[in-house]
Amino acid sequence: MNKSFKKQSIPQLQKYIRETAKNTANIFLTRHSKERMKKRKVLLSEVYECIQQGIISLIPEEDIKTNQLICRMERYVCGRNLQVCVALDDDDPSLIVVTVF
Repeated sequence: MNKSFKKQSIPQLQKYIRETAKNTANIFLTRHSKERMKKRKVLLSEVYECIQQGIISLIPEEDIKTNQLICRMERYVCGRNLQVCVALDDDDPSLIVVTVF
């Protein structure tokens, strides 16, 4: 991606996340996110749906330690509001699921 994620608007970021998530091979889950999914009884398919069809609910924040931009995707899935935090890295086109709640 030529343009830094930090310089993109929320609609641009949302579009990028949704387009990239169409191929689930581009979505990687951290150990922490898997633990949160298990604790909160969230299915992988629900996480995929939230990322593929959700909206960015808050202003994205930069993770100073990793230099990644964290976007919180939100969607009403299976009778509840689901939020999935996705990390975007200018050097890596994949989506990294940081946490789920």
